[in-house]
Amino acid sequence: MTTLETHFDKWDKVRVKRQFSQLVNLSIPIILQRLGIMMLGIVDTAMVARYSTTEVAFQGIANSAIGSTLIVAIIGLMMGTMVLTSNAFGAKDYKECGHIWRRSMPYGLAIGIVGMIVCLFGEQLLLMAGQTSEIAQGGGEVARVLSIGILMTGLMLGSQFFLEGINRPLPGMVFMMIANVINIFLNWVLVWGHLGFDPMGAVGSAWATSIIRTFLTIALFVYIFQKLDREKYGIMDKVNMKWAFWKKHRHIGYAAGLTNTIEHLGFAVLYVFAGFLGNISLGALTIAFTVFGVPFMICYGVAGATAVRVGIARGRGDHQDMALAGMCGLAFNGMICLPMMVLLYFFPGFIANLFSEDALLVAATIPLIALSVWMLFMDTAQTVMGNALRGAQDIWMPAFYYVICYSILMIPLAYYLTFTLDHGTIGLIECTIFASFLSMILLSTRFFYLTLFKKSML
Repeated sequence: MTTLETHFDKWDKVRVKRQFSQLVNLSIPIILQRLGIMMLGIVDTAMVARYSTTEVAFQGIANSAIGSTLIVAIIGLMMGTMVLTSNAFGAKDYKECGHIWRRSMPYGLAIGIVGMIVCLFGEQLLLMAGQTSEIAQGGGEVARVLSIGILMTGLMLGSQFFLEGINRPLPGMVFMMIANVINIFLNWVLVWGHLGFDPMGAVGSAWATSIIRTFLTIALFVYIFQKLDREKYGIMDKVNMKWAFWKKHRHIGYAAGLTNTIEHLGFAVLYVFAGFLGNISLGALTIAFTVFGVPFMICYGVAGATAVRVGIARGRGDHQDMALAGMCGLAFNGMICLPMMVLLYFFPGFIANLFSEDALLVAATIPLIALSVWMLFMDTAQTVMGNALRGAQDIWMPAFYYVICYSILMIPLAYYLTFTLDHGTIGLIECTIFASFLSMILLSTRFFYLTLFKKSML
């Protein structure tokens, strides 16, 4: 009997049902929390786009090339908190879960300080990237305001990932829902100028973002100290902070941070290319990727839950459950993707009109939204598999794959399709489809090879 047949025999209906049920139960609050993050961005983009097409271009370049790039890097750098917490939780070492969170706090603060400094030099970075002085100045002003929220992001994510790692994602979801209500109000006041405030456009939206991130950081911190069993989780224990002692925590983060940054920088370059095509193209790509981000962020919640389920199984030393968790993650991701693909494909015009009344901007956005359907399943599936590998503590090989797909391959292909073949903004979507397909194949092959055939490596 082959190794694969042995695994299939052990995946009886009861085991599959249990794993899938636990994955779905964990996924739902994480999905809602991740969707809440995306809704913050959608409200920001919609409010600013209706205020001014020029302002949404400033917002798009500041968020994509600087703000969001830093966010995804910080998410990766803090990923060790989720992975090791879920491993310790699976092994029933609850005090170690709390110790991991304690170590992640000064680490997250240090990362936030570095990110804040980068934001302060946003205008210079955009000029170095070849943007016009108008776009660089407007985007740089937005980035400077975003720096305050970036400072808080590492602390916020450390607490959020800790709670998800111990199977308590609900508080993060609740706080995110509250944050979305506050964000709508703040955008109404600051972007458009109400209650005595002058209209601030994209800068006002950036202030709303920074206020929201500060609120979430404080709320999660208070919950952990007030609502968790501090004795059980060792929250108040003296923690070994020697640099060498928590090396694995950081190394998981280094690899995940590199992976996230490479992928996102690839997408940031797409925004730079769109900027070369003009404000309409840049605004259209900003709206299209914002729309695509809604289903992507929903599926990113599935990816986060998959990482936790794989990590818990690894903590128990159960390689069969690791592989099963990955398969359930892919299956659930596909079930969620299908109806959203239908919406994007058949209603791109309706969706584009929600963001802007500018006829030229809407016309440029519609084909981008429709084409993004083809990358939805592939991009979300590769994200699920990438997170599954992180849960399995496979650190560096996924990063190598991302370098190939989203740096070596996607960026030159984007230039070739967009400028050499004159596909325009459409070429920026086409190159993403190809890169995501290759990434999905490589990461899936790696995960199932390790969990089904080469489990001694994990």
